[in-house]
Amino acid sequence: MSQQQQQLTAMPAMGSQTERGLEANVMDQSQLVPVSEAIKYRKRAQAAEQQVEHLTRQLDEQQQQHQELKTNLDAMKLEIELTQQLVKAGAIDIEAALLLAQKIKDSPENKGKDTKKLIEALRRERPYFFSSAINEMSATLAAPTAGIQSQGYGSVGILTRAAQQARQSGSRKDMQEYLRLRRSVQR
Repeated sequence: MSQQQQQLTAMPAMGSQTERGLEANVMDQSQLVPVSEAIKYRKRAQAAEQQVEHLTRQLDEQQQQHQELKTNLDAMKLEIELTQQLVKAGAIDIEAALLLAQKIKDSPENKGKDTKKLIEALRRERPYFFSSAINEMSATLAAPTAGIQSQGYGSVGILTRAAQQARQSGSRKDMQEYLRLRRSVQR
């Protein structure tokens, strides 16, 4: 082959590469955006990313606050329930008994126990926090001597037991007995 023939055969190949390059440039130019528009898009994208980060942080803070409030609410519900159970059980010093009941609840062997079982555990450990234990203890103490008139101190336990019996049974007979004892103590 002569040199000219080689150049001619090479020319269409080069021409096709040049045409392809021109077509690619034309396609790139149709997809190109003016610089000012590109800057606006980039600023909007950065602003959106910053807003997403800000909202993500806010969401995390809200979730943390929600968890703290839920924990506080659960603690308050437990405290109210313990207080109600302590009042029903006849605790004398509610605040001290409440603190001790919470301490018992936090101990590892009492995890998951309900409040009634906690109150019973407290009653076993510290019976002097409950009025029934004091009434039983005062009944075992010596009564006043015969020469001293009783001012009703010894009958407080009897009166309390009669009130509890009337409350538990709900019968009229027990209620009348309680009222009779109460009138006799007040004289």
